[in-house]
Amino acid sequence: MGNFWIRTMIAETQQQKEKPAANNTAMPTLNTDGTIRATVAAPPRHDGVTTLLTVALPPTVSQSAAGGRFFLVRCGAQTEWERATQWSFALRRPLFATTVYPLAAAMGSDAAGPVGSLWELLALPVAADCQTWLASLPVESTLNLLGPFGQGFALQPLTRNLLVLADLARLPLLLGIMNQMLDRNGRVTLLLKSELPLAAEARSRLPIPVELRVAADGENWHQQLDETVRWADQIAVALPAASYQLLANLIRQIRFRLESNFAQAFVETDLPCGVGSCLACTVPLADGSLTRACVHGPVFDLATLYGK
Repeated sequence: MGNFWIRTMIAETQQQKEKPAANNTAMPTLNTDGTIRATVAAPPRHDGVTTLLTVALPPTVSQSAAGGRFFLVRCGAQTEWERATQWSFALRRPLFATTVYPLAAAMGSDAAGPVGSLWELLALPVAADCQTWLASLPVESTLNLLGPFGQGFALQPLTRNLLVLADLARLPLLLGIMNQMLDRNGRVTLLLKSELPLAAEARSRLPIPVELRVAADGENWHQQLDETVRWADQIAVALPAASYQLLANLIRQIRFRLESNFAQAFVETDLPCGVGSCLACTVPLADGSLTRACVHGPVFDLATLYGK
């Protein structure tokens, strides 16, 4: 599973699912209207900026390239009375997938085969008005979700050395691709842009083989990028979008060109509908055209955004 924290979360989820009263009332299911009833499997973790949820989802939910893809959650309004009086629930908020693990059939179900999957979902500041409610959810409560939508981080077939660039808020988005690289017996280096050291709880969630570097200021950040970009086979990035143009320029300076599929970047934008109809998530591309982050992102090839 990657580390002790993940094994602990799965054990706690098993204990919750083994309670007889929970088997029928809180079991994750696919609703008749196409939405998903997700079950909160562990107490939410809120750090003042982001909220991290651990939820169980039914086996019908696709697990491919999960990291960076997103669900749309209905915040509050879980009862008929609330839905009739609280109109704000109609605008769903994005929850971004970080990691996903299958749940064994032995975990609270008599049915043969898998009973679902355990997902970690990250609420970023774009969903700040929903985070207080999300952070207060008790274990075994339910969420109404749509998704998953969009494109996530994906390893290239020949990648053996993965460089991960992140700040503290967006770091969970990259845990999935780090675990995939290690499962392939590859090498992972995490360069964290932060003035503060990585907290013990967050450090415990990183797989042990990951090489951790921390850059506290801009000068040190550029120095370490110069050292690490040279040997990387692939880069996965989750930073504020304003930093991506400089990153693309630096890659060209070090490697002479920005190859397609060399760097994948998470682009944070509004994601109201999830299917590209509202056009609120449009992102400009290097060729002058626009694309929709909810369909072709929110993880993009950096060369598509800023050219080679």
